[in-house]
Amino acid sequence: MRNSLRRLLPVLHTLGAVFMLWKAFSVLANSPCPVHVVVSESMAPAFHRGDIILLSNLDREIRVGDVPVVWFPEAPLPMVHRAIEVVWGTRDGGGGGRGGDIEQLILTKGDNNELDDVALYPGYRRYVYRDEIIGVARGYLPFLGWIAILLNEVPYLKFGLVAGLALISAFT
Repeated sequence: MRNSLRRLLPVLHTLGAVFMLWKAFSVLANSPCPVHVVVSESMAPAFHRGDIILLSNLDREIRVGDVPVVWFPEAPLPMVHRAIEVVWGTRDGGGGGRGGDIEQLILTKGDNNELDDVALYPGYRRYVYRDEIIGVARGYLPFLGWIAILLNEVPYLKFGLVAGLALISAFT
């Protein structure tokens, strides 16, 4: 029993190190998710399906041409599209919103899409709010995200990977 636990210790050490590295990146980038995998071709040719994008949320303002990553609370995945218009106003376009605070409102569009993203926004809104943006793309790693895409789209691959790792750890 003690020998089995001793073999498990390096695995737990590695998992802990990966978690701490993730949290360090989150703090440095000021983003809950500083790394994302592109899952569609809507941003081609800038980003392609399977690219990993690196995010930073350090700038207070979004500029036209930036590629913000928008994550609506009810959406299962974020949206990675370019800011094509940035205005200052209130959330409802009038004097309401959050006490009528003036804030940055962003209109986005995928580079490979013909229309802007208004139809993708929740409710009947024309803009994304700055606090819905979890980061702006600052770099990318091509193709490396295919591992995550395949693990999500081919469920048997996950089980095979876990079984293979269990067998390796059991017999070494």
